[in-house]
Amino acid sequence: MAKYNEIAKRKREAKADRKRAIHGDPLTNKLKTRAPVVSVSGKHQKKLLRKWRREQKDMVEKGLVTMEDVEMASADAASEDSKTPSRKFSMKKTLKLNKLKNKGKKKKSQKAGGEVSANQMLE
Repeated sequence: MAKYNEIAKRKREAKADRKRAIHGDPLTNKLKTRAPVVSVSGKHQKKLLRKWRREQKDMVEKGLVTMEDVEMASADAASEDSKTPSRKFSMKKTLKLNKLKNKGKKKKSQKAGGEVSANQMLE
């Protein structure tokens, strides 16, 4: 068993040396530490989006009618209240899901337009 441990130790050392040669600093041969990817779960993303919408709604009710005013006021409040940067969420995934759900369905305006044009052709 001792022989196996020695062989495994050498393999680990060789693997670490290869990693240092490829990814390490050329002068010190130390591996660079990478910052972990900050991911936001879907649940937390929805929560933050709801909070953002609620703030927007409150601003409109207070009298800031135009969207430019709302955006500026929410940006000012966010910068004063919290030191954390505001996050932007991509909504592409939900748009794609909505398109897939509505695939094959015709809108009311298209149905009504199609019937009217067919009636006009008959006359």
